[in-house]
Amino acid sequence: MKFPYKRVIITSGPTREWIDPVRYISNASSGKMGFEIANCFLTYPTEVVYIHGNTLEKYANIKPPGKNITVETTIQLRDAVLSQITNDSLLIMAAAPADFRPIMTAEHKIKKEHSSFGTKGLLLELEENPDILKQVSQYVFENKIQNSVRIGFAAETENLESNATAKLTKKGLDYIVGNYVGLNKGFGEVDSIIRIFSSLGLEKEIGPMPKEALAFELVQFLMTR
Repeated sequence: MKFPYKRVIITSGPTREWIDPVRYISNASSGKMGFEIANCFLTYPTEVVYIHGNTLEKYANIKPPGKNITVETTIQLRDAVLSQITNDSLLIMAAAPADFRPIMTAEHKIKKEHSSFGTKGLLLELEENPDILKQVSQYVFENKIQNSVRIGFAAETENLESNATAKLTKKGLDYIVGNYVGLNKGFGEVDSIIRIFSSLGLEKEIGPMPKEALAFELVQFLMTR
């Protein structure tokens, strides 16, 4: 059986949005899940493109023949993903991009004593970052990209199924992989449980198990669909 995708694109890790030259908004994602998924696809006859934000160093690069692309901000991540979408491509969006960014980034480090916002705090004004998967779906439609499959991730602290399936519909995805996250849950080296949803609802639950095993089982699931 011929492998159905000429290119598999996996995103991984958090993005950073800078407040000033030394402070930024980000999250606790390590990049391990996306890294393990990318490594699984290296065994298949396809081009593997690994686009990663600020992961832990050990999850920063997959081995050749995989292609590594490093980004920092959510907008850079979006642009990198859009540059790689082709006919017969599979996108697995395992990255954890920052949803908001400061409207203004200070040119120099903000000093407490020089703050114009008062002596007891700093008021940050934020704006929404682009919805990457929603823009990818729009790009695929407008450019008549053929055989493009898109998989999203939903890291939630509550109401996993309803939040994940809502995102699946809103973003025009084929599947969405949901998991609970929080303190000592979901991020990093801990064992996790993932739930795979389609437009039909819950398709499969995998775990709890290490992310290496989760990645393998997820890829096996996708390759049977």
